[in-house]
Order: sequence, then C-alpha cells, then structure tokens
Amino acid sequence: MALGGAFGLYWTGKRAFYRRNSAGIQEFSSYSGALVTNALEGIIRIGSLIGIVLGVMMIFMWFMFGH
Repeated sequence: MALGGAFGLYWTGKRAFYRRNSAGIQEFSSYSGALVTNALEGIIRIGSLIGIVLGVMMIFMWFMFGH
C-alpha cells in the first residue's frame, strides 16, 4: 500500500514536470483540460498520501503485534 502511494506521488509529479515549459510554467491544451487534469491529479495525490500513511501504519502494526 505504501509503495502504491509512493508510485502515485511519483507519477503525478512526473506528469506535472513534463507539462512545464522552459519558464517552468505548466502548459495545457485547454482550460477544461487544465481543470480536469488538476482535479484528477489532486485526487490521486490525496489517495496516495492516505495509502502511504495506512501502509506505514500496517507495517508498524505488523512489527509490534504479529510476526
């Protein structure tokens, strides 16, 4: 779960990096494309962060209570 969350953060960051121009500004083909892309990537980032936190908690619980 933590690895999936880390991959989600990596993937969204990589997509944002490749959308940037030489001035460092993200470029989109349309306004609606920008809205949809940012909304979906925001949801993926939040889900990824939740996955990382839950994964770390599961690993911690496994080390503390069950081998």
